[in-house]
Amino acid sequence: MKILLQLRNLSIRKKLILLFIMVGIIPLIITFFVSQHEIRKYALDRQSYANNQTYEQTLSVLKGRMSHIEEIASMIVVNKDITSIFSKNPDQLEIWKQISIFEDITSYTQILESDSQFNNIMYFINDRFVMAGKSSLYRPLSQVQGQKWTETFLAAKGRSTWLIFEDKFNFLKPKKYLTLGRALWNENNYMESVGFVMINIDLGQITEALQPSVPGQLVYVETADGEIVASSGGEEELAKIRLPYKLNSGASYSEIHLDSGTYLARGNQLDSTGLYLVSVIPSRAAMSIIQKIRAQMLSIYAVIGLFIVASIFPITRSITQRIFLLMNKMSQVRQGRLNTLDLEPRTDELGHLISSYNYMINSVQELMEEQFRLGQEKKGAELKALQSQINPHFLYNTLDMVNWMAQKDEVENIQKVIHALSDYYKLVLNKGKDFVTVGDEVRMCSIYMEIQKNRYKDRIKLEVRVEYEALSCMLPKITLQPLIENAIVHGIMETEERRGTIRINGRLEQDRLIVSIEDNGAGIREREEPHSRYQGSGYGVENINKRLNLFFGDESRDIQFTSTEGEGTCVMINVPAVRS
Repeated sequence: MKILLQLRNLSIRKKLILLFIMVGIIPLIITFFVSQHEIRKYALDRQSYANNQTYEQTLSVLKGRMSHIEEIASMIVVNKDITSIFSKNPDQLEIWKQISIFEDITSYTQILESDSQFNNIMYFINDRFVMAGKSSLYRPLSQVQGQKWTETFLAAKGRSTWLIFEDKFNFLKPKKYLTLGRALWNENNYMESVGFVMINIDLGQITEALQPSVPGQLVYVETADGEIVASSGGEEELAKIRLPYKLNSGASYSEIHLDSGTYLARGNQLDSTGLYLVSVIPSRAAMSIIQKIRAQMLSIYAVIGLFIVASIFPITRSITQRIFLLMNKMSQVRQGRLNTLDLEPRTDELGHLISSYNYMINSVQELMEEQFRLGQEKKGAELKALQSQINPHFLYNTLDMVNWMAQKDEVENIQKVIHALSDYYKLVLNKGKDFVTVGDEVRMCSIYMEIQKNRYKDRIKLEVRVEYEALSCMLPKITLQPLIENAIVHGIMETEERRGTIRINGRLEQDRLIVSIEDNGAGIREREEPHSRYQGSGYGVENINKRLNLFFGDESRDIQFTSTEGEGTCVMINVPAVRS
């Protein structure tokens, strides 16, 4: 019953979409999974066949090369000329005869070395032979006597032995080879070894044969002792997925589990060489072809599904579009966005509902605009009322000073003061604007100081240190001048010398304007409220705070005072940086 109730409450558009899903999308999904299962099975079989074919080909190439090299080693061992000369006592052979015989052996060996399946052949012979140590072909037997691999050759009783050999006696630099070695026996006493023959294969040639067939596959050859001969991967890959044991899996791959994940592995010994060819394929690599096919199928079925979904849209749109738009507009009203719905007028029920909604929104917008206009007028009136306190006080003091100068016949000073007063009120009036730049405020303070210099006979100096970026920021007009006046009257004029300096500092800090007025006057006495000494301008600090709050709102901070008695006072304004 609960489900039926929820279905009844669904929108018309959702009911139509649900119907299309039941008759179109669900059968499509079932078909996709059935097809994907069958294709996955087929792709796995094909991938397994391809991997085994590649492995068999590599195994065949390596076996053929090893077998061929063993045949060459047998040709050398059974060669009577070679075993005969090596079995003789070098001291009983004249040098010229040795050289002649060794030239024949060298020619025969060079013919064998013309084979591209290995790099070179080396003979380790009795040191007393004249050719021992004269070239890389003939090596002194004493160089390798006692080494472990020579004992391995002797223990093989004439059979071929494969191992990793590092040629440390190379004339250029040491180099590692995969080497087939056999002992050479005395033809007069087959229990006595007279030397060794070694056929070397460059490890790079083995690596070239180990080509992976899928991404992430590792193919490597190792000895029976676990020493890596060649690998298709680097040391990091070997350390990650190399098998910790010898694997002889026969003719197919088997699943194994390592610390790094699940893999398919196959390993076989290369005939009687004692070498193993191992191939390891990550399961995710084996599944890559399946994932590719799955992605292609998914794309096809997605296109079909989108076509089905797209076919329902024109049908439902004509029915539900206007309802949907009206719902969205009503949701926006909850968020405070009052927008009308601009659609072609219609006379049906929904058309009447949309017309009523638009009438309501327009009425609300008119009421809000009227309220906003009244609020702005109230705010402007408050700001002008606060600023109107400025002019009478300052003008009275200035005119009083002009009267005092006239009594003393200081005509030139009167002219300067009146000219400065004219410039000052030009900036104050500012074409009726209530806000000015910091640059204009600083100029207003400079003009004010010019007037005060005539009054205090140059005993007060003004220094301005305002950053260039801060000059274009906005402030309510006549914000700094009252603080300059307070610094003079309640700071410098209360010192014994009645002389001092006022500094205007300005800077931008994290999108805020910081302006400070510093003086080296008497400072604020202990237990005295800062505002009590800085109210003498008639409108005072509270006046400035109110105007800053009206202009900047809640982001404005109250004026801060920092003072040390006998050293001076710093008044700081901290407001958002608003540019002109």
